Amino acid sequence: MTTNAPKSDADSAPETLPFFIVEDIETMQILASPARWEVLDATSALGECSAAEIAEFTARARTSLYPHIQKLVECGLIYETGTRLMGKRYEQLYRPKAVMIGTRFNQDDQDNLDYHADFANALARQMARKHIRAASEKGVNPRTQQRNHHCGGHSVWVDDKQLAKLNSMIDEIWKFCENSRPGEGKQLLHLGLFMSRHLPKEKKSSRKK
Repeated sequence: MTTNAPKSDADSAPETLPFFIVEDIETMQILASPARWEVLDATSALGECSAAEIAEFTARARTSLYPHIQKLVECGLIYETGTRLMGKRYEQLYRPKAVMIGTRFNQDDQDNLDYHADFANALARQMARKHIRAASEKGVNPRTQQRNHHCGGHSVWVDDKQLAKLNSMIDEIWKFCENSRPGEGKQLLHLGLFMSRHLPKEKKSSRKK
């Protein structure tokens, strides 16, 4: 968004946190959107940035992003941090509340479960969009020992000890992502991960009573 004059409270936004967990359902529902997660990804990767830079990063039209950016500002997940002169106009700058944002899972709360179902759908669509975009570019190595692109899923049998080990490995990946920062010679990768228990459906009895 653009404005004709700089804001006076450019430095009033809090510092970006390394990690933040969303607890309330209303904010969770705001996040049940691929576009909003891409906006958060963009601000996390770019740091302080404009709507134009977010649009370039996400390959989405800038006008289509404004409502999503505003929603994220309203719920406090993105801060307005001042303005920057571009040509003859000032453009609004944004910064995320945290480098990584997660949501609290509560199996005993139906609203929470409904959100996480919507979120899984949104994340799957977002990752599919990024996969298709990246796979169409030159230089992608999807099936080599040094691959920079991968798409696949696996089902595994685990006991309690193996599940604990798997969760520990996921924690290490999470910490790696949390501490990741841009730098010279680095490229940005999009990493998606789903893990869910397999619960077979009960077979319906075919015998007539």
